[in-house]
Amino acid sequence: MADGKKGGFREAMARGEVASFLRGDGDYRKVPRSDFAGEDAPTDTWQALQEIYDAAKETDGVENALSEGISALLSGTAADVYLAVLYLTRLSLAKQGGRLPLQVPLHELLLSAREAVEKHRDALPGELAFPNGFVKKAAFADIEGWNEVVFLPRCGVDLLQPNK
Repeated sequence: MADGKKGGFREAMARGEVASFLRGDGDYRKVPRSDFAGEDAPTDTWQALQEIYDAAKETDGVENALSEGISALLSGTAADVYLAVLYLTRLSLAKQGGRLPLQVPLHELLLSAREAVEKHRDALPGELAFPNGFVKKAAFADIEGWNEVVFLPRCGVDLLQPNK
């Protein structure tokens, strides 16, 4: 069911386009709310997550759709992996703060993220081009920082160590 809002999460979920929504493709792109803060991704990930949280209040299957969307990103390009790790950072912080209104399998997604980061280790330090023209430089430095501040101490997962 579409929610009547062009480019909204419910529309993406109904169309099976959750990964496109998370990536900010086409009409799904969320414009950052501030003229003062620079973009760190091709879409406003905070706004996208807020739409997902709001949809979860009234729509069944949101947790599963979000998990599948993040998994799809983790199976994609280096740019997709960067964006998936950004979403996982935000979700992990919300869970830590008791503000995550969804039950998503964060630990399993983080283990998949570790594999994806390893697979794209050579591409992540360079420039990542997203379909909507956004370019992220030195994405691996962000992942290293998130790993040190969020994933290792709060989740017990080291994204930078290959699975053994």
